[in-house]
Formats: sequence, C-alpha cells, structure tokens
Amino acid sequence: MTKRERYLKALRNEKVDCLVWAPNFDYWLRVNTDEGTLPEKYHGMSRNDIVRAIGGYIWNRQQGIKTVYDRSVIVKHENTGDCSITEMETPIGVVRCMHRKTEGEFRSRHLSEHFIKSVDDIRVMKYIAEAMEFEPDYEPTLKALGETGQDGVILNGCFSVPFIQFAKIDAGYMNAFYLWVDYRKEVDELLNVYFRKYLEAVKILADGYADIIATGDNMDGVMITPKIFKEYAVPYYQECKKILSEKGKIFEGHWCGRTENLLPLVPGCGLDVVEAIVTAPMANITLKEALDILDNRVVLQGGIPSVLVCKEGGTKQDFIRYINEVIVPLKERKSFILGMSDNVPPNADFERVEMVSKLIS
Repeated sequence: MTKRERYLKALRNEKVDCLVWAPNFDYWLRVNTDEGTLPEKYHGMSRNDIVRAIGGYIWNRQQGIKTVYDRSVIVKHENTGDCSITEMETPIGVVRCMHRKTEGEFRSRHLSEHFIKSVDDIRVMKYIAEAMEFEPDYEPTLKALGETGQDGVILNGCFSVPFIQFAKIDAGYMNAFYLWVDYRKEVDELLNVYFRKYLEAVKILADGYADIIATGDNMDGVMITPKIFKEYAVPYYQECKKILSEKGKIFEGHWCGRTENLLPLVPGCGLDVVEAIVTAPMANITLKEALDILDNRVVLQGGIPSVLVCKEGGTKQDFIRYINEVIVPLKERKSFILGMSDNVPPNADFERVEMVSKLIS
C-alpha cells in the first residue's frame, strides 16, 4: 500500500495498518527560508522532499478557484510603511481593511482594521458579496498531484462558515457580536448571501481534482458557542457535504482553536475530518478524550500541540515523553491521523519534528 492509498483510507475513516503522520510546517519553511535561517541540510529542497526526508506523509494545500468581481466593485491595494491597506469601492459605499506587520517582513500580519465598522458597512459588504463570482483554477492542483505522487494527498481550501467570515474577518469578533445583536436582520441577510455564494464555490471545487475540500474556519469554541455552531455552522457544513459527497470528496474542517465544547456536536454535522484539533497542554482536553468524543464517527487529524515542538514548551526529553505516553498508546486507533495543532512555528526546534516518524514506528 502506498502512502497516498493509506492516507486516503485513513481520511475516509477506514482502518489502516499504521499511523499516518502528516506534518504541517509550511509556515516554518516559508519564514525560515525568507529570513535565511533554514537549516543548511534543507537548502534547495522543496516542502514535499523535506516531508519525504523526515518520513512523513504529504498534506499538500493548493488553490482551486479564483474570486472575481463585476465591474461595479473596484479593489485597490496600497502598502505604506508597516501597513497593507485594501479598499473596495462600490456604488453604495467604500469599505477598507488594514494589515500590520508583526514580527518582521516575512511573518504573519495582524488584521488591525476590519472592513465592517458599522451597519452601513454591512450593506456594502452584502453588495460586494452579490457581485462576487468564482472561476475554476485547477492547474495548481494538477501540478501538485504530479509533484506529490504516491506520497500524500492534495487539499483545496474553501470558504469558512459564513458567520465566522463575518465575525472573524469582516468585522472582528467584538464588533461583530454587537452588530449581530443590534442589527440581526442586516447581518443575517449578509450571511445568507455568503451561504449561497460559498456553495457555488464548493460546487466548482467538487468538480476539481483535489482529494480534500477544507474550510478555513480556525474554529474556536470560545468565540463560536454551541448555540451559534448549531444555528450557523451545521446547516452550512451539511449543504457542503451533500455537494462534496456526490463527487467523492473528503470534507474537512480546520479546527485549530479551543474546541472541547464543540466536539460533541461534530458527529453528524457534515464534516468527515476535523484537522489541527488542539489538545492539552494548549486546551482543556486530552487527545484520548477528543477521540473518545468523536467515537470513530469523524476522523481527527492532529495530536501534537505546536508549543511542544518549541523550546518554550519544554525540553526535547519532554517532547519525547509526550510522544511515547500520549501518541504511541493511540497509534492503532481508527479515525486518527497524527498531525500538527496547528502549524510548526518559525522558532521551532525542528529536530523534534524530524524524530516523530521514528518515535511512532
């Protein structure tokens, strides 16, 4: 059985003969490459070849669609100092957001200003959403399939749950909750447009070549309560599942927050896989407890909290102890794929990532 065959079987919740180990270190690789701090032995190597070198399975994320707007929406980008500004002009108003540099030129930026500040901005965002269309962009996926070969799988990202798009990205959680309470009708009208439009994108991805279609929710049960989850996430997930299952696609949710209060709602919600599940010491739930809650009905990909691959999270011996005491006893469980929760950070002790495949063998 090839790594690709084994990984696909595990994603489809079938029993496999050994634990699949799918490290996610794209951010670590990009930052250390750009900052000139990549270990010398990896110079000139692709991400895929580094995964192969450390004995992992490739989890290859690629683009599958392009977003376009009709002529009535004008998008402008401007870089000034440490800020990157995006403005979107429409016949009924203008919205803008701003990202600021945080730890340097090559690291993730902070969304310091959101598009939606007031109820008037909700109306503008609804206009923009109505003007949004999608086009297939399958070439990156086809190229990735060739580069990955039999060593892993390909994933296309799709839109988050509409409420999360509004609350996390469009408005920022604090402002979003005030707007949601004060202007529920206007917020729900925007979310209904997102719901309809995002399903159009999912249909395009379903016709593509990726093995997995994944939402970028960054799900967190502190911000998305069980009540909100049942009202807004479950209907969206279930509609996505209908579309994707008809085409044989695996449906995955990126759940990198504190989700212990939401995990009991996952079986039956529509997701096939919850990926990047965060467990102790970064959340109030152990890996075994999370697997028990999912009850072999939904696959969990995760298990190594990001802090543990960093010196700040403990010594190398602490890391080895975690793998031996937490991961190894669970390695034969069905519905479990070993992965990162959520990324390997730029300051990681990468030797810890390198040793995982031997520790679990």
